[in-house]
Amino acid sequence: MSKRFSTLDTTRLLFDHPKILFRLIERMDRHEARYVRESDLVAEVIEYTRSLSGADRDRVRLAMNTDNLFRSGLVIDIIKAEGERRLVFQDALINLMRACNASLYQELTDARLRGHLVTLRDVRNRLETSSFSEADPDFTELRDDLNERVSQLIGLLRQNVLRMQTISAQFAELSGDASRAPEKFLEFRQNLLEQIVTLYERHIKPTLVFLNPDTRLPDGSNLFETLEAMVRLLETHGDHSLADQLFRSSLSLNALYKPIQAVAHEVEHFLRKTRRGMVQYNAMEHFYGKLRELKGETETLSLRRKWLEGGDFARSTGFLVGLRAQQRPKHYAFGDSPSYYQLLFSELDLRLADLRRKAEVPELQQVEGSGRAARVDVQRINQLYQWLETLELRPTNDLVRELHGRLEGFIPGYRFPDLLAALNRMVNTPPDGFQVVTTNRFRALETPQETTETAEPPSEQFVYRKRRLELQAEKNHD
Repeated sequence: MSKRFSTLDTTRLLFDHPKILFRLIERMDRHEARYVRESDLVAEVIEYTRSLSGADRDRVRLAMNTDNLFRSGLVIDIIKAEGERRLVFQDALINLMRACNASLYQELTDARLRGHLVTLRDVRNRLETSSFSEADPDFTELRDDLNERVSQLIGLLRQNVLRMQTISAQFAELSGDASRAPEKFLEFRQNLLEQIVTLYERHIKPTLVFLNPDTRLPDGSNLFETLEAMVRLLETHGDHSLADQLFRSSLSLNALYKPIQAVAHEVEHFLRKTRRGMVQYNAMEHFYGKLRELKGETETLSLRRKWLEGGDFARSTGFLVGLRAQQRPKHYAFGDSPSYYQLLFSELDLRLADLRRKAEVPELQQVEGSGRAARVDVQRINQLYQWLETLELRPTNDLVRELHGRLEGFIPGYRFPDLLAALNRMVNTPPDGFQVVTTNRFRALETPQETTETAEPPSEQFVYRKRRLELQAEKNHD
């Protein structure tokens, strides 16, 4: 039988109708096999093409014919075993199909990760005895092999990270039963724990150990130690270009540790959820998946599809109707506010200036007792006021709060009533270049009673009727 389609045409048809191979790869992963049964391929093609028009149906069936796939090179081997024919597809084709569907990414197991590490150790050992000469074909082949293996490892780990970051959708699917069958929640939770623990122990934890630069392995160096040894070898022999490339690759691998660590925390958090939390979690993930489908419909070659067609979605959910009429909470856009950062840095500068004068800080005389009238002697007020006169100040809308924050825990023996008494003098004689403005006259300032041996019980409080003071830069008048 002659080849009906070229390799390019067959590949184009496969990617025009990717669901066929998606389902076959899912089944292949489920059975942990590296082949596809020919009977499964035929069944999937027939099932998929039922909804197609006559011409498209014939083209897909001819392209997905076993003979055409084999002659076009997409199937590299046909195995006859146990009375059936098994098709082995090109690894490049399978990997490309996985790249198009995040749910098909394979989680890396401990065995696969150790296999990559052993391979890199072998490359390092061969590199130690290499000539490092561009004229030596053994060295050039070894260099290409090193680049290929490191690139392949980074690609697999990035796919693994993306796969793990879609774990929320898996949890939503697993927790669907919990929201529909409350009487079977305990049984469901036990099954869920088994699945998630398997996922954590088999895939997440080995990857965390593999990407942890502090890991100590009994059989030799870890990943980063192996890469660092090769970088030193290359730098010693003057191959700085490859050494720099390998160093950047190690940085990329190190950056993958935190995303996987975040996934591990998410798994632990999910295991602590109650049934109510699982129902809420499942609902949010369900509607989030619907929105992702609507967004995916806009990511096509057509530039006209730039809006989500969510009218049916809004009407079917119910809670979105009238949502635009609800008042939105105000957010603080600190990231885009130069005045906020200027205020923050000026406050830090003032605190640092206080710390530089730590040796000059006065120690206020201790007061034996205090009551509701807040007896504060004149000597303490004079000491504190002399210190306030030397402070560098900035305009503020609450002078009492700012000064209390700078004095509390900084001046030995300081108490809040000391500041209120000293501020009376500051109101009458404000600092040079500033003016004190009174606002909010009847505001009550409260601070907890200090606990001393002679003080009243800690349940009592100082309550002061005090004007709120605002410190402003003095304006120059003509």
